[in-house]
Amino acid sequence: MQAGLVTGKHRIELREFPDPRPAPGTAVVQIAYCGICGTDVHAYQSGAPYNPAICGHEWSGTVSHAAPDGGPREGDRVAMGIAAACGRCTTCLRGDHDHCEQAFAGLIGQGPLAAAHGGFAPAIAIDASRLYAVARGIDDASAALLEPATIALHAVRRTPMRLGDVVVVIGAGPIGLLVAQCARLAGAGTLMVVEPSAERRAIAGQLGAEVLIDPNQEDTADRIRQVSGRDGADVVFECAGIPATVDTAVALCRRGGAASLVGVPEGASTIQTAAWLVKEIRLNASLGYQREEFDLTQALVLDGRLKLPPLHTSTVDLEGLPKAFETLARDPDEIKILVKPTA
Repeated sequence: MQAGLVTGKHRIELREFPDPRPAPGTAVVQIAYCGICGTDVHAYQSGAPYNPAICGHEWSGTVSHAAPDGGPREGDRVAMGIAAACGRCTTCLRGDHDHCEQAFAGLIGQGPLAAAHGGFAPAIAIDASRLYAVARGIDDASAALLEPATIALHAVRRTPMRLGDVVVVIGAGPIGLLVAQCARLAGAGTLMVVEPSAERRAIAGQLGAEVLIDPNQEDTADRIRQVSGRDGADVVFECAGIPATVDTAVALCRRGGAASLVGVPEGASTIQTAAWLVKEIRLNASLGYQREEFDLTQALVLDGRLKLPPLHTSTVDLEGLPKAFETLARDPDEIKILVKPTA
């Protein structure tokens, strides 16, 4: 069986792996769709070593062989995510189950919960504790977007927001568009999205953003002041994953505002520390999510409040994977390409 991996700068290869087999605690899933994540694209652009276990970590599928010792059954529709807290690691033992070390290690492709490869493959063997039942009413393509949607929901739930706040989202990629929707659901009074791509700005407007800002054509800070009538936003979500926009997020906040870091920059960021201190910024960071938040996300999708299909711009097969990565690296109008590994 072949699985797609990022193996170097601007290089994707289909490599041979043994056909997956069930084992104690491990189920086999036939993959329906797998989304190409921004972190996948960053690895492709940088050429830095990339863990095979997370190369393709946004997928949905159907269990073909259940784990011998329990878990989802054959024929169940599932998606992949984080395991429940183990209850045994040092973090769990001090009562912080939300930051379980074992569960998080599996999420980032390390430890016993990691798979041998990611979801750019016809099938995968994975620890059954990481599989979630996909609700009826959510199709397979949308189910492949549940993982990034849950990341967005987690980021908003961790961020100090109040009903009616002026909220700015930097970056209208998949995560930014999902964060914008979740921020609206969480009570954002005025929702602004900063994005240079006209196509992405348009989708942000369709999904509920009232103010759309092209940072290449206007002064973002001035526009925020004009719209809000104050010196900055109450909350700014950094979703672009660009080192420079980490400091921009703080610059766009009012004094006492909150900056929430969601995007994952490739390199180091330079910040104006004095400005952060003077503003008394409340800084928040989030990566991943908690297991129960996957169910919360599905509920929002099922009742139509969180919309996933507008993010899905195209679909390719495994042979089209290299071209898809090339497209995402150069074409900002593409948002989410899904890979359908089997015909």
